[in-house]
Amino acid sequence: MRNGGVVSRDQAVALGMSRRTIARRVETNHLVAIAPGILALPGAIQTETGLLRAAAAGIGGVASHQSAARLHGLSLRDTLTVSVTVPVRRSNKFHSVVVHESTDLAASETTFIAGIPVTDPPRTFVDLATVVSRNELAYLVDEAVRRRLTTYDTVAMRLESIARKGKPGVVKLRGVLESRQGTVKETDSTFEFRVLRLLTTHGLPAPSAQYRPPWLRAISGRVDFAYVNQRVIVEADSKRWHDSPEAFQRDRERDNLAQIAGWTILRFTWSDLIERPAYLLATVREALERSFSV
Repeated sequence: MRNGGVVSRDQAVALGMSRRTIARRVETNHLVAIAPGILALPGAIQTETGLLRAAAAGIGGVASHQSAARLHGLSLRDTLTVSVTVPVRRSNKFHSVVVHESTDLAASETTFIAGIPVTDPPRTFVDLATVVSRNELAYLVDEAVRRRLTTYDTVAMRLESIARKGKPGVVKLRGVLESRQGTVKETDSTFEFRVLRLLTTHGLPAPSAQYRPPWLRAISGRVDFAYVNQRVIVEADSKRWHDSPEAFQRDRERDNLAQIAGWTILRFTWSDLIERPAYLLATVREALERSFSV
């Protein structure tokens, strides 16, 4: 049978089956009624991919939420929920499938995997934000970025393109993205400005910005902030400049040079600034106090 083992009653009649024969086959489980007026062979709905193909053929469903995450190869904790999204209409029930209704799912936000229509990774995260915890959402976004399925910026731009007041999951996904890199419009200079403002508004002295220490002159290097007299450096590590293997290696070399020269180097991320400002402040304050006691 075509269409993933799914057929409408009208199609079955057109193929020569009487309505009485159809009813008998449903009664004897040779056919399964999976949606109003939609029938399927039993074997067609024994697996998630079979159910998704059947839902696509039967009600025009697009694999989404948990099912989309699994199709994209993400390590989702929920291994049971089969989910599709369809346009809003009067009836959207489907056998063994959670059917979500949407007024803003565009064709450009879908792709195909193994012949199954599925939401693309950015849209999948917008949807997942409504059904998983913040911690799991963060883990899955990080996994997708690490595997180069998408980027933080792409997910953020997709979110903002369809976000509206009261839309479920928006605040949660925004929080995840901001904790990793700030909003799309945040720049490295903004990150550094906010670190400086945090330090100075909580009683710490203002450090020298974009300082060029003597031990970095050979490579024309600078650090974000330096307490020169105390020999303490504060670096604001954005993902933009510190997330590649080359940057990782460069940072280790710079840190080694600082240690040899007798400096303390402190590195903080956007997550530290947004979610753990008290930790950032306490760490800088302790480093400065230790320098005075030496």
